[in-house]
Amino acid sequence: MYHDYKLYNKLFGGCGLASFVGLVGFEAYRTYSALSNLVDTRVLDIDRKRPDYIYIKHHIYRQSLQEQLEQEREDSRLVNVVIQPFGKWWKVLKHSVAWTLLKIAQEGDQSHRLKAIKQLALIDHLKDWDFQHLAQLCDAQTAISLARSNCDSRWFLPPRQYGVEKSTHEVLAGVKGLIEKLAPDNNCAAYVLEHTFTSHQIKEPVGDDGVDYRLYVSRFENEQLKQALSALVHLTTVEQNCRKIIDAGGLLELIEVEKLYTDNIDIKLLLSRIIANLSVCGDCGYDFFATGWISILSKWQKDVDMRMQVTTDLTLSNLDRDDPNSFSYESNVYPLYPKGRSKNKPDLDVVFIHGLLGGVFVTWRQKDLKPQAASLLEGIASYKDELLTLQPTPPKSHPSISDTATKELIEALQEDEPLSSEWSVVFPDVPLVADEKYTSPGVRNRTKGRYSVSGDKWLQEPLGDESIGRSFCWPMEWLPKDFPNIRVIGLNYDSSLSQWSASGCPCEKYDGKLEKRAGEFLKKLAKSNVGQDRPVVWVGHSMGGLLIKSIINQAAASDDPAVRRIAENSRSIMFLGTPHRGSAIAKLKQHTSALVWPSVEVRELEENSTQLLHLNKTFLKTINQLKKKPEIVTVCEGSPTVLTSFKFPLHIVTETSARIDEGDFYLTKEDHLNLSKPVCRQSFLYQRLISTIWCAMQSDKASEKVDEERSPSAKGVESGKRQSSVFSDVYRQLRQMDKLFNIFL
Repeated sequence: MYHDYKLYNKLFGGCGLASFVGLVGFEAYRTYSALSNLVDTRVLDIDRKRPDYIYIKHHIYRQSLQEQLEQEREDSRLVNVVIQPFGKWWKVLKHSVAWTLLKIAQEGDQSHRLKAIKQLALIDHLKDWDFQHLAQLCDAQTAISLARSNCDSRWFLPPRQYGVEKSTHEVLAGVKGLIEKLAPDNNCAAYVLEHTFTSHQIKEPVGDDGVDYRLYVSRFENEQLKQALSALVHLTTVEQNCRKIIDAGGLLELIEVEKLYTDNIDIKLLLSRIIANLSVCGDCGYDFFATGWISILSKWQKDVDMRMQVTTDLTLSNLDRDDPNSFSYESNVYPLYPKGRSKNKPDLDVVFIHGLLGGVFVTWRQKDLKPQAASLLEGIASYKDELLTLQPTPPKSHPSISDTATKELIEALQEDEPLSSEWSVVFPDVPLVADEKYTSPGVRNRTKGRYSVSGDKWLQEPLGDESIGRSFCWPMEWLPKDFPNIRVIGLNYDSSLSQWSASGCPCEKYDGKLEKRAGEFLKKLAKSNVGQDRPVVWVGHSMGGLLIKSIINQAAASDDPAVRRIAENSRSIMFLGTPHRGSAIAKLKQHTSALVWPSVEVRELEENSTQLLHLNKTFLKTINQLKKKPEIVTVCEGSPTVLTSFKFPLHIVTETSARIDEGDFYLTKEDHLNLSKPVCRQSFLYQRLISTIWCAMQSDKASEKVDEERSPSAKGVESGKRQSSVFSDVYRQLRQMDKLFNIFL
């Protein structure tokens, strides 16, 4: 009974507790409902994304479905079932081949890297994202090698924040900061800061003190930037300065200049020369790659101005450490040909040196078919702001008629009687006097008929077509057509007529310019491997011929075997209006000299000066002591030069001064400035140069043949080497085929 009572108590207690909980829950629900009616909770969902609906018109939706069904039926056909997998396989194969070649270019040996780069440069069928992916995988040397191979520009990543441009104030401040890095240890840099940035105070921007710090720039800030860049061109000729500029982030600052002046050819030329000088500094390829300069250099390679192309090719050649046939070029040594990578070492070097007030792209121009009065300041005034474009490929059969009178004459002769093949054409530079008593019979047979050209051949040579244009550097464009495996180099230097207009650094001493310049060029040519195991042909116009004589004298007397070989391998020298005994116009009267203040270059060209006579005597003695005496060809002006500055004709170099009493001598009716400007490839000057180069190559081959005949024991060794090389070539080809199969598999 007692247990039943306890059970009933628990039952009633549980029911009471349940009723209390239910009552409390009911009251809580009523309270919540009342509050919900008072507060609108939908405002809490105001930021929640609501579903968007796109309403499509019925006929458009039906058309899309029909196109989708037609595409499915097209894919289900038997032909597409068979071909479509091959298309997908080909797309995958293209990507895999490019990535595999890139891996070989980075990790293979030198021969395989060169071949892989050559194949990668031919790839242009990939998508943009593929090129971007490959560009991110490229290392510095691979990117430089691709740039030298003239590949697609999508291979290179642009510089960081390339689309953001700084103001001219900021760019000028950055350039000044680079010069300030050099000022403590360099007098030239201190001079530039003092005279170029005197009125410019570069300070920090607005600070917490409320003072407005800014760069005060005059309205001539562009001209001052040109002056600063010109100073950097001079300062970067010293390798120590180049390393300081690169370490100070100078490459990034120069990119800001390039972004701001993309369409200014003057600024771009100065900038390209600075970059070329910086590229000589040690192993700096990674610095150029990391800052994005390889992409800009690739763009400059395709610039319409040939000066940009040549300077860019010089820069990439200095950066390319993987090409066995590449050379290093210092400042003012321009490789005109070949461009980019070449398969073999050149068979011969041809070096061109211009004269006073000349230049690589001024002196060696094709003669204008519409002659005008020559300007004494030819390199400064006549071609300022001129765009130097490469000559396009002319049509194969275009009549070579230079003016209307000649055209009418040819048409009249053709109407009377068809012209036979016996008629010939004589160009204006035909020699009036030809003294060839020193010419060997072999050279004479080679150059037979060079004074004129047959009429049929003349009609096939394009000339006088304004749409074709003239060449701005005929050694660069013409010589490779006749000698594909040579190297053409142009030396450039600054000169002036008066000290008032001298553009050199005032910190340098102006004594002994000729000998000093020749010594500097000699060191640079030796570093560029000129004359090493190959003959050298020299061409010098006016004062350039004097530099050639001084270079050969110093090379022959050098203790360095590499430098001495430059003189020993000199096979031919062509002097164009060279004043071996000086020029009468360089000797001014005392009162005129005080007014004009002639430069050192002009004073060194005084008639019958002791230095020139000693230089000529030493040169003749040097070439007679060489193992193989070089061929001397002299071309002299026969007409006075009409100078627009003075308005009267003047013989700059007389026949007496131009004669060197060695080799062949030619007196033409051209004036001094046009001696270096042939009319076309058929003119006498160019044909005589071709025969000179050909004879130099033949004489070198003949000497090699004589050396082989003198050592018969060497033939057996050579034949054994040849046989072993044949087997090694076969083995190498088999290895390459095996790697190629591995790539595709």
